[in-house]
Amino acid sequence: MATVTETIQEVHNDFALTLEMAKDEGKKVVGCLCSYSPTELILAAGAIPVGLCGSTQEPITKAEEILSPDQCPKVKATYGRAIAGTCPIFPLADCVIAETTCDGRKKMYELLEREVPMCVMDLPQKPDTSAALDHWIEEVRKAKTYLEQQLGVTITDDNLREAIAKGNRRRKLITNLYYCRIHNPGPINGLEFINTMTKLQYYIDIDNHLETLEQFYSSLQEQIDKKVHAHSANQPRILWTGLGNSLGCSKVLELVEECGGVVVCQEGCGGVTRSEDQIILMEDEDPIVSIAKRYLRVTCACMTPNNQRFDDLTRLCDEFKIDGVIDLAWQFCQPFEIESYRVKELVKDTLDLPFLHIVTDYSQSDTEQLRIRVEGFMEQIATRKRHDRRN
Repeated sequence: MATVTETIQEVHNDFALTLEMAKDEGKKVVGCLCSYSPTELILAAGAIPVGLCGSTQEPITKAEEILSPDQCPKVKATYGRAIAGTCPIFPLADCVIAETTCDGRKKMYELLEREVPMCVMDLPQKPDTSAALDHWIEEVRKAKTYLEQQLGVTITDDNLREAIAKGNRRRKLITNLYYCRIHNPGPINGLEFINTMTKLQYYIDIDNHLETLEQFYSSLQEQIDKKVHAHSANQPRILWTGLGNSLGCSKVLELVEECGGVVVCQEGCGGVTRSEDQIILMEDEDPIVSIAKRYLRVTCACMTPNNQRFDDLTRLCDEFKIDGVIDLAWQFCQPFEIESYRVKELVKDTLDLPFLHIVTDYSQSDTEQLRIRVEGFMEQIATRKRHDRRN
């Protein structure tokens, strides 16, 4: 498991060595760049899915030789990983599956495809319409054909059904892991949980990966049963929404826990809502249609309207007994920045909870300024708790 001191570069280096050995044995590697990537297609092709989104500051300098500085740090870091020569994983990808989410990403993909073969799926952004589903089904079908041609394989319906079953089991295990943190006090702090989950997202063999997830879940359940706690019941319970939930871009999460809070739930990119939704495969339904339905339900600020996110936030704040909500957006991320106003309305006006909106990047330049804001947020929660106890 990843320790709280292990860097994302160390995780990448360790995984790259294992990945190289798998490629030497003939395995193919397919990069993914978003939660909309249908990994079941990759598994059905007998390939290894690998997340390639950038989450560190280092590649950005190289990316800014080509991209404008006033771009989202994730866009720049992802492109920088491909061209800087410092990421050991990117060169091992045989091809990449991507989707047209935000404008920055899809324009960056026009440059990225010069570095690696890519299939860019056209993601419809009004997901509640029937036309959107019809279009997305065809895009998933095109991605299947692309993988077959690029990897020299045939993906059968039986391959897809097997991949769906394993993908559903994986999502169920990850959801169970997230819900271990519903306990107060809980068995693991937010930072340690995120570090471990970041490392566990890299795997060669899906069956071994499922076994590892089972072991991690069992270890947390054992701590819960034995009442081994990683934090006290009095610490402010924070829900994290928006962006930035992985090792390498976790400075705000670190500040929250240094200032006495504990992040017990994440919604959004890298959060529990990315694993809760299963693929519902009807006996007589085309597996491609089932896959498309599930991935079009993924919530993101690039969708309009993105109403499911607000239903999820309401439910999770109640289930996890949340004391305060932190909403994070990367600099120049217009969709999440604008949607943050609706998040604030929900959290402050409807749920009546303390709310902190943060806009930042991957650098450490604003860390102490953010510390002051986080300390003030923790004090706001503490004052509220003292007031509630008196009443």
